[in-house]
Amino acid sequence: MRQCDTTISVARSRIYLIPVSLLLFAVTLGTYASAFQGDFQFDDFATILRNPHLDRWQTFFGHLDHMVRPVLYATFLVDRSLYGDSASGYHLLNLLLHLSSGLLVYRILTHAVAEETKHLPFWTALLFLIHPIQTETVTYISGRASGLMAFFYLLALFLYIEAAACQPGSFPYRRYQFGALLSFALAIGSKETAMTFPLTLLLWDVLIRQLDGATLRKTFRSDHLPFWIVLLGVAAWAWWHPRYSVLAQFSFTLRPLWDNLLSEAHAVTYALVLFFCPWKQNFDHDLPEFHSLFQWPLLLDLLLLLGVAAIALVAARRLPLLSFAIGWFFVQLLPTSLIPRADLLSERNLYLALIGLMLAIVLLGSRLMQWLPTVLPQPRLIRVGAIGIALALVLLLGLFTYQRNVLYRDQVLLWSDSVHKSPNKARPHNNLGHAYALRDDWDRAIEEFRTATRLDPDYALAQKNLRDAYLHQVGRQ
Repeated sequence: MRQCDTTISVARSRIYLIPVSLLLFAVTLGTYASAFQGDFQFDDFATILRNPHLDRWQTFFGHLDHMVRPVLYATFLVDRSLYGDSASGYHLLNLLLHLSSGLLVYRILTHAVAEETKHLPFWTALLFLIHPIQTETVTYISGRASGLMAFFYLLALFLYIEAAACQPGSFPYRRYQFGALLSFALAIGSKETAMTFPLTLLLWDVLIRQLDGATLRKTFRSDHLPFWIVLLGVAAWAWWHPRYSVLAQFSFTLRPLWDNLLSEAHAVTYALVLFFCPWKQNFDHDLPEFHSLFQWPLLLDLLLLLGVAAIALVAARRLPLLSFAIGWFFVQLLPTSLIPRADLLSERNLYLALIGLMLAIVLLGSRLMQWLPTVLPQPRLIRVGAIGIALALVLLLGLFTYQRNVLYRDQVLLWSDSVHKSPNKARPHNNLGHAYALRDDWDRAIEEFRTATRLDPDYALAQKNLRDAYLHQVGRQ
């Protein structure tokens, strides 16, 4: 008696796993070749290079009791031990995590498609791997928090799916279930936004496995409940953790929850724009805060988001995979939308969420290609044209990603791009001034520091930097 069941699409995906993996690896490596020339940026210095907790293993373990994201910092500790201040070594793990996550996307989606949609997993994984909006997670070294969390999150989901295909109580079932629980715990230890995982399991079982009624309740008690217990245990630990208490107090004093919710609604809509217009990507976005439903264009933003949610509800019966994709997108954005943050939008926080958007686009594109030959002549020509368009988009996205990665080679390049796209935000000017100061270009540094203090007169760091720059100029003269 077989202990685990395998569908035809899953069995075929295993046959093609090696060639698909090699193809995805080659395309991703070519796209991210320029990432290895990236330098340390922004938080990398305080988080990694100057972090005293990463000086040695004894110090690291001695501070575990009040350290946040211990799994993430353990990887930085290993990198610092191996590579010191050589940034290229740090990029290697980031890229390997990205590639592994792409392969997991492929393997997971093979469990969700039928014979006629067997191509969806490959194209979704490819889009995930090469889209330029992922660069802040992959090429920015401190962006590893999102990449590491996503890897363990996807691994947990994959192992849960494998467990669900096995006989309950069998050794393979227990092995996969334990692996899923461990991966979930590691995901939370990498970044707290992994807390959405139990909701993702509900989405999967309701929309993909089509469970309902007594079967769903039984599955929840036997398979889902352990993940909720892990989540509650982590929540209790965080409640008593001194650092999380301080971070929570800071977060909830940034802005009122209602204002934050309105502002994040606009930020999510803007994230959709970034997906389709990657040339608008920016390391330091300057988005407005909203305080009323009637501020423009908030009503338009809400109508768009409600429209997308309505599509997910309407499509639940006929296109459950589309509903799952949309649901995935919204679920992954829940933590960053509900909990106030200093930055309304950081592209690295979209890393996992955009898998849903990518799946929805590939699915809708596939449906369109199935429909067009039925209403237009020369169906063969349509198929050839569709393949040509898809390949052109792959090349274009790869080019955008390559060019975006080039900006991470140098602090002046990265912050000059941010200043160009966020000219009225003080922080990019201050950081560009700091980059010029490191080059000993004090005239340009003073100009940028002066602009930063003019845009935000209460910006203490910019005031200090401007004062120090003036003193350096006087001393040099």
